[in-house]
Amino acid sequence: MEIIYNNIGSEMNKVLQQGMTKKQIKQDNYYNAKVRLNEILNREQEIFCIIRHVSQSGMTRHISFFCIVDNQPRFLNGYISDYLDYRMNKCHDAIVVGGCGMDMAFSVVHHLQEQLQYYHHRKDFKLNHRII
Repeated sequence: MEIIYNNIGSEMNKVLQQGMTKKQIKQDNYYNAKVRLNEILNREQEIFCIIRHVSQSGMTRHISFFCIVDNQPRFLNGYISDYLDYRMNKCHDAIVVGGCGMDMAFSVVHHLQEQLQYYHHRKDFKLNHRII
């Protein structure tokens, strides 16, 4: 219980020191994620997905996302989480995606593609995904 309280206290200290509200911090994170995704992803990028956990009911998955740029992996979990407003899991190594009946990794990548197309006002963004 103390650990959770200490984490909340440190988050609050950051907010007070920066002089920003939580809503302003969320908007700032959104803008930074949008800029970074624009820098990292090109028009026909392949995004690799790792399904780290599936709940017992099959309704929730923890999925990690990365792409290869200049022969280096670029992990996209934090950026996708901030940009598309998905929640990170407790270990912060994957995005929590709810739903079933379809490929949920495809769902996230498609949602990302749609948002990037809207942001750039262009329809030539074609993101592919591959589950590892």
